[in-house]
Amino acid sequence: MSNQNAGAGSVAKEGVPVVPAYIERRENCPRYVFGGGVWIVLADKGQTSGNITNIESIYQRGGGLPRLIHEREAEMAFVLSGRLRVRIGDEPETTAEPGAMVFIPPGVARRFTADVDETRVYHGFVPAGFEQLIVAHSAQTELMTVPIGQAPFDPATAIAFGIHVVPE
Repeated sequence: MSNQNAGAGSVAKEGVPVVPAYIERRENCPRYVFGGGVWIVLADKGQTSGNITNIESIYQRGGGLPRLIHEREAEMAFVLSGRLRVRIGDEPETTAEPGAMVFIPPGVARRFTADVDETRVYHGFVPAGFEQLIVAHSAQTELMTVPIGQAPFDPATAIAFGIHVVPE
């Protein structure tokens, strides 16, 4: 990613390095074949001083991750286009359409599954770090979509990042 400096003068938190503000275009961000789709890492731990990870995921119908619990990160997901089936905790599955925002605190099970092709979701993970699983587990790509069978998710790798697959 390029780093177009949009300003300086950030105040350092204790023990956290300061990074400059920046602007980045989505098409310049790294893309990975991961977890049922293509994941575009818009901002990672290093770029945000560990504050937040920003990702866009693009799924084909049926794509998505298995039911997971994130030990460390809270997740905010915003449906940009398409339609998701969402299950949070022990609640029944519901549908999230464009404009819907879903928030899940750490320690709560969640599952997202695309109901239609080209379902696009913006994710914010706080604190940053979820992208490290994506980078460790998948291959970078120039593609914007992939068939769901080509975007694996390995539960054994996820455990090292504080993410656990849970039964339905």
